[in-house]
Amino acid sequence: MKARLVIGVLCLLLSVSTFAEDGVAWDSLTEQQQTLFKDLKADWESLPPQRQQRMLKGADRWDKMSDEQRQQAKQRMQRWKNMSPEQKQKIRDRFQRFKDMTPEQKKAIRKQHQRFKNLPEEKRKELRQRFQNMTPEERKAFREKMQQRKQKMREKMQAMTPEERQQFRQRMQNMKPEDRQRIMRQQRQQQNTDQRPAER
Repeated sequence: MKARLVIGVLCLLLSVSTFAEDGVAWDSLTEQQQTLFKDLKADWESLPPQRQQRMLKGADRWDKMSDEQRQQAKQRMQRWKNMSPEQKQKIRDRFQRFKDMTPEQKKAIRKQHQRFKNLPEEKRKELRQRFQNMTPEERKAFREKMQQRKQKMREKMQAMTPEERQQFRQRMQNMKPEDRQRIMRQQRQQQNTDQRPAER
């Protein structure tokens, strides 16, 4: 019994000393960091070390941002503040789903996001507006249609020889985004035309 108590106290002391070691003292912050976190000065020492570290990493990222990036970050923060608790929870849930994905799934999501970012601004606005105007049922149907297209593209790629796949990828990478979109549109129209007789 005594041994368990001693071990328990030792573990507690070790965890407290680890906590103290990992924490960042206010006085050790740079002048710029203290200015950035001035509203937290009274509470800084009581913040969990992990949170302190996250905030310092964020401050470091902020220092490396351009004025335009900072402006965008401020706008995102303002949008976050204006969201309802339900909207914030939805975003947290999406983020958690992303964290739970396999590395391959995350890579595919990042690739899609990059493709979207490479579109002209007007096209991005148009797509966002169209998606926001959809009903939940239309969004679900849209997602399913996109999955089917991806599957067909995978099947086409698998049917190619390695050389053909490499040539195809190279051609796509060398194209301007608007040319890529035009070709994708033509392929979709062709697929729709091919499917019509089968549906009758």
